[in-house]
Amino acid sequence: MKAVYYFFVFFVKIFRFIPFGLLYLFSDILRFFILYILSYRHAVVKRNLSNSFPEMKEKEKKKLLRLFYKNLCDILVEGIKGFTMEAEELKERYRFVNPEILLPFFEKGRNVVATGAHYANWEWGIMAAPLQLKHENIAFYTSLTNKYMDEYMRKSRERFGSELLPSQKVRRAFTEKHKKPVSFFFGADQVPANLKGVHWMEFLHQDTACMKGPEFFSRVYDLPVFYFDVQRVKRGYYTVKIHLLTDTPKHTADNEITERYMLFLEDIIKKKPEDYLWSHRRWKRNRKA
Repeated sequence: MKAVYYFFVFFVKIFRFIPFGLLYLFSDILRFFILYILSYRHAVVKRNLSNSFPEMKEKEKKKLLRLFYKNLCDILVEGIKGFTMEAEELKERYRFVNPEILLPFFEKGRNVVATGAHYANWEWGIMAAPLQLKHENIAFYTSLTNKYMDEYMRKSRERFGSELLPSQKVRRAFTEKHKKPVSFFFGADQVPANLKGVHWMEFLHQDTACMKGPEFFSRVYDLPVFYFDVQRVKRGYYTVKIHLLTDTPKHTADNEITERYMLFLEDIIKKKPEDYLWSHRRWKRNRKA
């Protein structure tokens, strides 16, 4: 385990001195290797695309597949580069375009629930948020099995002010007292670890198990829910537009917030599908199981 950790840290230190232009040359080489030599999760990606876009012509799917691997490799190299990026460069490359939408809630001392997805570059958001938003930022994540890697990556992402907590500590985070209003961030498009209590709905033409964490905590603590929409402007540059999903969670019906989130994400994916994480086994669970 330590050997993997040292190898990773070595790569991070090298990436620190590589300019972005050269970084994307490396990304293009990596894409060729992953797509055509390793065929990394090729079958999974093809199946996900075919099931999600049954009306799409084969030629378009092949193009989309190539664009997806380009996005995937860019995210990989940007993620490593991000561990050593300076604050000013990060703010320039990852810009929140409407942070003022959160100000009324901050001024009233209200916590908020923030949601996002594995779309475009989600990695830089954890680091960029405290540099541009008033709320304290707490993000929930799944711990890595390699404890050395987990600690290194967590500390690197926390260096500008965010706090990363393993998913097992979600409940405690909501009950603890904080120095200032908190934005609790969920990447809610993942496969639920436990099917008990999930919400099933059609998402991208497929029966999909949906996490209800954001809805549950927003309704229990009466917190407004936002979606953080990340879009790539060009290679290495992103904007984040914050959208209000609801500011009256206690007046919503069961599963309504979850469906709003999923439908909002579905609309984003349909507009630019190549930036979604299609290599993820999103539909490995089924309702019968």
